[in-house]
Amino acid sequence: MNVVRWFRWGLVGLLVGMIVGFSPDIHAESLTLDECINIALQRNISVASSRYSLDLARQDVWSAWGYWLPKFRVSAGYSYSEQGGKTEYQTISRISRLYSKSISVEQNLFRWGQNWFYIKNKLHLRRSSEHKLTRSELEVIDNVKYYYFSALKFEGLLAVAQQAVEAAAENLRLVQARFELGSANQSELLKAKVQFLTNRASLEETKKSSALSLAQLNNVMNRPPTVPLELEAPYDTLAVTVDFDGAIQYAREHHPSILASEAELQAARYGKLMAKADYLPTVSWSASRSYSVDRVRMWDSFDDQFGNWRFGLGFSWPIPFFDGFSRKISHSRATAGYRLANLNLESTINSVGLEVQTALLDINNTRAKLALYEESLRSAEEDLEIAQERYKLGAATILDLLDAEKNLAEARNNFVSAKFDFNRNVAALDKAMGKRQ
Repeated sequence: MNVVRWFRWGLVGLLVGMIVGFSPDIHAESLTLDECINIALQRNISVASSRYSLDLARQDVWSAWGYWLPKFRVSAGYSYSEQGGKTEYQTISRISRLYSKSISVEQNLFRWGQNWFYIKNKLHLRRSSEHKLTRSELEVIDNVKYYYFSALKFEGLLAVAQQAVEAAAENLRLVQARFELGSANQSELLKAKVQFLTNRASLEETKKSSALSLAQLNNVMNRPPTVPLELEAPYDTLAVTVDFDGAIQYAREHHPSILASEAELQAARYGKLMAKADYLPTVSWSASRSYSVDRVRMWDSFDDQFGNWRFGLGFSWPIPFFDGFSRKISHSRATAGYRLANLNLESTINSVGLEVQTALLDINNTRAKLALYEESLRSAEEDLEIAQERYKLGAATILDLLDAEKNLAEARNNFVSAKFDFNRNVAALDKAMGKRQ
């Protein structure tokens, strides 16, 4: 009986061990900013969509080359016919069989450069898709930085909120003790309780914002929002080593939106040349070799007596206005597209310039605020020390102490938020310049 009991307990222990051993690791994954960016670039759907568009553009280039290159065709055929009739003396039935095979080649020989214009058009459109992929990657990188810095911000704010709750709890204990001794009134005790509950509610709100920022970071990386995540990075300000002129010049040369617009302008230019070439004559040539036999056993024969050569040289010149105005419409659309591409390039350059200027102005603004909030934090810390000493000596009320602690918590919040705003604006400047780092 004891053996059976020990066996049962041993089996239970084995099952528990297997469940624990094979259970998923619930510890939070620790990631750096670069690791988050790499994951997002691999998994984000907008980047994947841009890669798909680039692949389609590459296939269009192959199609353009294939339109110009010679086309080869190999064919084989079999035909059967039967003709019947009836005379006064007999019924006539004629059966005819024909086996054939052929190889042919044809090419558009000369189209006044239209084939080359078509190839160049697709090459520039492919280049535009490459730059659009880079732009999509930059947007994803910017989103990762935003939510990464946001999560770091709320980590700092959580520490501030936790300190505020601990300070309010200490004040509440102190006022409670004084109330019991009769040296504090009911109003002071209620104010201390209200301050403690307010700080605790603020802590819970900050926890919610911190969890939401981590969930949004997971979402940018195309991962479930509930995946545990820790960030490996000190919360410090980023360096800025570029002026307005340098930033504008770099953006003009590297921003993917500008480069994509330039490529689209070139594609539109070649599209316009293609439309013009439609009015000019074209030359084409073709050649074929075919064999026809009437018996299947001779089908694999390549004897010249069964073969035929055919050569052709074609010349065509379309007559304008007798094609339903299709060429005129095509040329008008190509011309309008080229003008629109010019305006789009100009607008893109101006938009990028505005984006760079806005980011630099925001950086200067937050840099000034950061210096202000740093000094305000030092002042608030000094004020709290003075208020605490005065309260202990009875020279200040609980309201004075609570106000000093409230001012310190606000100064800490402002300083942490200013760091986030500064780094966010530096990341926005990188995006505006077209920088990937």
